[in-house]
Amino acid sequence: MSQHQLSPNSAGPSPVAAAGPPEPAPGAARARSAPDGLPRGPYGRSFRVLTAASLIFAYLLIVLGDTVRVTESGMGCRSWPLCNGQLGLAGNYHAMLEQSHRYLAAVVTILVAATFAVAWRRARGDRPVLWSAGAALGLIGIQVLLGALTVFARNAGWTVILHLAGAWLVAGAVTLTVMAVWRPAVPARDSAARRAPRVSGLGMATVVSLFALSVSGMLVLHEGASTACPGWPVCGLGGPAPLLTLQYLHRSLALVTAVFITAAAARAWRYRQARRAGRVLAAAALILLAGTVTFGAIVATTGAPPASQDLHLAIGSALWITVVALASLLTRAAGRAGADTPAVAAPARGAATGRQAGEHSIRSAVSEVVENCGDAPHSRAISAY
Repeated sequence: MSQHQLSPNSAGPSPVAAAGPPEPAPGAARARSAPDGLPRGPYGRSFRVLTAASLIFAYLLIVLGDTVRVTESGMGCRSWPLCNGQLGLAGNYHAMLEQSHRYLAAVVTILVAATFAVAWRRARGDRPVLWSAGAALGLIGIQVLLGALTVFARNAGWTVILHLAGAWLVAGAVTLTVMAVWRPAVPARDSAARRAPRVSGLGMATVVSLFALSVSGMLVLHEGASTACPGWPVCGLGGPAPLLTLQYLHRSLALVTAVFITAAAARAWRYRQARRAGRVLAAAALILLAGTVTFGAIVATTGAPPASQDLHLAIGSALWITVVALASLLTRAAGRAGADTPAVAAPARGAATGRQAGEHSIRSAVSEVVENCGDAPHSRAISAY
């Protein structure tokens, strides 16, 4: 219990009645303001460009890797890390394509390592930045080993699936780093803080569902289920039962994922904390979802031609990056629920019971007394609870 003296000419709400947002710690870096109103973060342009370049090249690596797969160029280089004993581009078209893929993987590895080095130096206290950059570095190391394993196993189907899944995880981790550097967390208040767990849960469910859909799609291709089901959206009867089951599992996951993505996009569009960035990502997710579904239908009904497969995965990978960014934005816009809320906040309607209701009543009574005493000719001591 503390005593607050009110001067005769004091006016306005008391510190007890209206507590503002917490002041930043002394020496804390100020976040820059972005055009959409969200803070841009305390990091310089060079670090932001580095993270963006890492994401762009990680995406290109996925696309080029799938081009290697659909053109059956994976065994163009029968040795690793050299390509048929050579360091430079040499040999036929398949060897040059596979070696180009390895060169691009080296570029991505350097960019991811540089991002982690800068994060370790400048953002060691920012856990989202440091942890996502560290995760990307660890995953790219695993990817290098999986690439070697794919060559040694002569492009066995399970190694190709693991390699693609790892590539998506690398792109996802780099996306999280980009979002953490470009869009730091926004303090949650009132209803936004109460909705934060639901928003975060929806984003996580969308990411997990889309990743599972990607893995099931690779299983469909490598098990030959794509040609066993030439119809869309239903297969019909007549194909091998195991392959039809795999196809229907993949398409069921596609339906569930589409529902999750649509719900997440709608939430981002209406969520005021996400602002314009949320609307841009929501629109991009819906457009890419439509493109992925369209090319999925083309792959199913045309016998899975290589070009259609490549476009299907390219658009799907762009959708993956967009969904991860959308989920990250929703979570970070919600902030840590309750961590940065005002010290004295009005309880939700009908939710204040017991001790909370009593404390709220006391605060309200004290506020009324303070306001009534603001015009008094003499100062008075008011007990603040």
